[in-house]
Amino acid sequence: SNIKYPDRAENMGKTGTVKVFFVVDSDGTIKDLRLYQSVEYSLDEEAMRLIRKSPKWQPAMQYDKQVKAF
Repeated sequence: SNIKYPDRAENMGKTGTVKVFFVVDSDGTIKDLRLYQSVEYSLDEEAMRLIRKSPKWQPAMQYDKQVKAF
């Protein structure tokens, strides 16, 4: 519901799946956000904006302890 499809991409008729890589730290924050597969600059930026603005994530668990995960 927070996606704002970029005018630039719409005008160019660009669609596709942007893939990103990031780490969920042991406290649930996002670290090391990187683009893995690009579609078009404005779509890439929108995908990364959504991840940056998302609430904290559920961290991974190992031996009943929260740990960071890739």
